[in-house]
Amino acid sequence: MAGAATTKRFLKDYPEALISGGGAVFVGAGVSMGAGYPSWASLLTEVGEELGVKSGELHDLAALAQWSIQENGSATRVRNVIKEQIGVERPVPATLEVIARLPVKFIWTTNYDTLVERAFGGVNRPLDTVSGAADLALRAKPGATRLFKMHGSVERLDDVVISTDDYELYRSKRGAFLPLLQAHLSSMSMLFLGISFTDLNIRHVLSLIRESFTSAPPEHFAIVRPPQRDDYDTDAEFEARSTQHKHWSRDLKRYGLLVVEIDDYSEVPDLLRQVERRVAARRVWVSGSWPPEVGDGLAKAYGIAHAIGRLVGDRDRDLVSGAGLVVGSASVAGFLDALRCGGGWDLERRLVARPFPQPIAGGMPDEDQWVALRAELARIAGIVVFVGGVKIDPATGSPMVAGGVLDEFEAAKAADCFMIPIASTGGAAARISELLTGSAVETSGRDAMRPTDDELGELARADITVEEVVKLVVAILARIDKRI
Repeated sequence: MAGAATTKRFLKDYPEALISGGGAVFVGAGVSMGAGYPSWASLLTEVGEELGVKSGELHDLAALAQWSIQENGSATRVRNVIKEQIGVERPVPATLEVIARLPVKFIWTTNYDTLVERAFGGVNRPLDTVSGAADLALRAKPGATRLFKMHGSVERLDDVVISTDDYELYRSKRGAFLPLLQAHLSSMSMLFLGISFTDLNIRHVLSLIRESFTSAPPEHFAIVRPPQRDDYDTDAEFEARSTQHKHWSRDLKRYGLLVVEIDDYSEVPDLLRQVERRVAARRVWVSGSWPPEVGDGLAKAYGIAHAIGRLVGDRDRDLVSGAGLVVGSASVAGFLDALRCGGGWDLERRLVARPFPQPIAGGMPDEDQWVALRAELARIAGIVVFVGGVKIDPATGSPMVAGGVLDEFEAAKAADCFMIPIASTGGAAARISELLTGSAVETSGRDAMRPTDDELGELARADITVEEVVKLVVAILARIDKRI
């Protein structure tokens, strides 16, 4: 029960930290090992054999690297081993793919590989990598997440931390990392991934935390897999490791670390996807369109979109917008009104805009680009409100259902978004309401993705007022918050 309580606490508190901009991540060696890179002991096996030492029997692996350097007169041998085994590009694990999608501003790691960089590159997200102390003085890329490789990178093997000398002289050579790490640990909630009590690097980091916080450390989380019987040859070895793990887990509380235990590493991506879903549930995408030349229904579509945008701002949620005609601009305007009235202008964090590139007159839109944008908007948002969804039929000049908004409905379904069509605004929203009413799409529980049939019916009433729409949407959002 204690483990379940900690997991529940993690799924509540850490997403809130991310939403507020106060969530960070520490990537340990276990993440790289899960991608196929060697452990410290495996990395130095060949080096140890050359020295007549079995690395698996030596706990101080930094000393092994130090002895190799002394034996060979330089660090070239150790660096070549790192280059050969860590320099190979291995598939990015699902864990880092999810991390690359979360609103994390700071990532710390003691790993040398480039998995984090490639995970961010996979979603075209900017990343500012800092692998040397001198890099800290460089201006950060605007809007980029910062990756602090506090023990160096395989791309700069002349400046990695691996030997006893490197650890002992860390403060003099790379000490500029420490006050920044300590500042993040004192002001942010850090999620530790892929750590274990046998990891020399983690012991080093924990000692730094301990230096800063002696009595009341801030709260952080560590996702950890306890030892399993199948991991060991004998019952005695398993019992010994399990006992060590229990003591280590308790000891982590001294550093403000709460342990979230899992049975298998394959659970980590799903756990992080739950975090992603909870973050997304704070974001509302107002999807829809209305041609300005169609006067009948224009005022209603604009008024409701504006009211929903304002509601999003008033309820401290984030707005997602594709900046579509009338509906997109109205929702953004309402959102900005709410922020102005509340005295807040945190637009960089709270307004997520992905405007669809419009073709020049007579041209055709780039369908592949539009499909990708819709998928991205649906992934970013956990809730989608459909307003209107009307366009002009180029053949007849008459209003018709906007197929693009129906495509956004399909994207929302594929991303497991909660969908709220305001059918009274007509167009695609009315069609989506018809498709959802009476369907097998869940209306309650963790997997809920739509309002009840009664709620859909209310939102479809021709005489429903803007105020009534807002009141009902507020009630639906409150229920969504409880389901997660």
